[in-house]
Amino acid sequence: MKDTAGATVADVAISHPQREFGGSNGLTKLDLARYYEAVSEWLRPHLADRPLAVLRCPGGDFRACFFQRHAHPGMKGEKRVPKGADYVLAHSPKGVAEMVQAGVIEFHTWGATHPRIDRPDRITLDLDPDPDLEWRIVREACELVRALLVELELTGFPKTTGGKGMHIVSPLERRYTWDEVKDFSRAVATRLAVALPTLFTASMAKSRRRGRIFIDYLRNGETATAVAAYSARARPGLPVSTPVGWEELKNDLRGATFDIRTVPARLRQLKNDPWAEYWSGKQRITVAARRALSSPNFAG
Repeated sequence: MKDTAGATVADVAISHPQREFGGSNGLTKLDLARYYEAVSEWLRPHLADRPLAVLRCPGGDFRACFFQRHAHPGMKGEKRVPKGADYVLAHSPKGVAEMVQAGVIEFHTWGATHPRIDRPDRITLDLDPDPDLEWRIVREACELVRALLVELELTGFPKTTGGKGMHIVSPLERRYTWDEVKDFSRAVATRLAVALPTLFTASMAKSRRRGRIFIDYLRNGETATAVAAYSARARPGLPVSTPVGWEELKNDLRGATFDIRTVPARLRQLKNDPWAEYWSGKQRITVAARRALSSPNFAG
């Protein structure tokens, strides 16, 4: 990514291409734009038709970043108007490059797609561990969540967040309301916290999270977002939220294990997409699963 000849990516002129991101080991705005172009085929399905919240960092300064949910005259990209608000979407490499040109680093997506943004199509469980916890404990927690989902007749797909935590995502048929999905994900988090209180907490209170893993189910509320797969993060080294296979959790995947320099090579070398079944695995929240979570005798 050190070749800086030219400053056009996906037919978009990148201004200040050599502007470095603070604390990112010399990585530049042009490097970021080229990264998104390189992974566009993998990124596109995760962005397509989903309203976005984007993290913009003017001048590449991580201390000046802010979230933006609505379009404005200077923000290019496809726009649609659900519920009377102007939301930004990105369907193409050009649309993504236009956003990078506008200072966007991170892409966060709703849990629903057009035209039915009133019907979520996934559950995202965000495992946010105390930073002092060893990776083996984080891995154990992920496997316990996976096992509970299996008991509930759901398949979960893991991805890194580019930080200290992990996301476990379950695709759904687009048939449930936001409240139904949020209530179900809350029940999953609560069940884990009740069954294993020394490992999990479903409470946002900082005092309850010391030495534990907070299961954030609030990613499943209407208008809530989660960082998109293959999105870079505005952190030192520009780490990337990366879909992984369960077997890969044997390695510590936190932080900048995957970043904008290494992910394109990883994707070229992959023999199988670890999330291949995600796209065909639309699932239902069964009556049996709801009953199981509400039963005091359910072991999980």
